[in-house]
Amino acid sequence: PLPPPPPSFFWMDLLFDAATQVVVYVPTVFRASAIAILFLYGWALNVKGFDERNIPFRRLLGMSPEEVQYKHLIFGVHSLTVTLIICYVIHEICFLNKFDMGVSIAQVGFWILLLGQSIFSPHPLFKGFRQFISMRVNTFLHFHEVKFVDVLVGDALTSISKLLADMTVVLCSIFAVMWGSYGKYNGKCLHSAVAPTLASIPYFVRAVQCFNAYTRTSQHKDLLNMFKYLSAFPVIWISALKHQPSPVEGVLPDHHDKALQVLWLYSVSVNTVYSFLWDVVMDWGLGHEADAKYVLLRKTLLFQQPWKYYGAIVLDLALRFCWSLKLSSHLQHHATGLAFVFLFEILEVFRRFVWNFFRIEWEYVKELDDAHKPSTQSTSQSPQSNLA
Repeated sequence: PLPPPPPSFFWMDLLFDAATQVVVYVPTVFRASAIAILFLYGWALNVKGFDERNIPFRRLLGMSPEEVQYKHLIFGVHSLTVTLIICYVIHEICFLNKFDMGVSIAQVGFWILLLGQSIFSPHPLFKGFRQFISMRVNTFLHFHEVKFVDVLVGDALTSISKLLADMTVVLCSIFAVMWGSYGKYNGKCLHSAVAPTLASIPYFVRAVQCFNAYTRTSQHKDLLNMFKYLSAFPVIWISALKHQPSPVEGVLPDHHDKALQVLWLYSVSVNTVYSFLWDVVMDWGLGHEADAKYVLLRKTLLFQQPWKYYGAIVLDLALRFCWSLKLSSHLQHHATGLAFVFLFEILEVFRRFVWNFFRIEWEYVKELDDAHKPSTQSTSQSPQSNLA
């Protein structure tokens, strides 16, 4: 017989099993709601960090100084969190009392209230959100010049692609309430291709933006960027194909499954490495200057401490791999895979939170470099002195 595991591993296994059971027990609509709130909270912390370091992100994004205030974002986080908790408590009470109608209504309550606030609320957060979305959609549909804010929003959407795929469950929950099919909802009222299609939309949007930029600038880097986003499609759709056969545990996969597995692993590897290198070299502007004080960094570091940049590089590589895995719907066949995918969603929100700091910092550094080009080095001032 095998020796018993060390006590530390025993407790880790116990905690992981408990966490897995919690993830499986909580309905998808509530998990998706939590991810949405967490994403908003991450952006609120980004805004606070930029303001504390005097990085004019609003000007870089083409916004007025009054827009996107931390106090408004944190109000949204608090109000949505309270709403989610209330809906979940009602859901549990109805579930324990076998009140199917209440269970179904509680599941869609958060998203119905969120939709109502987004459309009708006079609060600056939701009012600004309506105007912002209208401008971004208009820019995309009319093929206007791609601005930095459009790029940032498109990249942010890729981080919540799994959340968009989970909207199929939310829609099915709403249909269940509308049709009065309480207690009979199975979460599969839509075609199986809808979820991967929704997950693909952010990458399609960014690919179109890159192609639009290429038609205006003829710079090959825009085409390379477009191919980066297109490389996410095989990860999503091969995984969707693997999701369909749903092989029985303990049964050896056939040649078809093995071929899909090889293609999927190859796609994940290519997408992860491609995206990671683009993050570091192009989106963060690192590794360009051979005479930089710190290896692989650049001369101008607004966050000053080099360990932050090295830590972000390592973190981005690790979490980029998790990001590719979370796009894979076939991992959700079993409870353990579902728990890991939810963990990957949380980690991707954290990665995007870190990525935003260095992406906007690089945009500001480029602006400072352009502004200082006509002046001599003796009269130019390093931005590090103003941004501690």
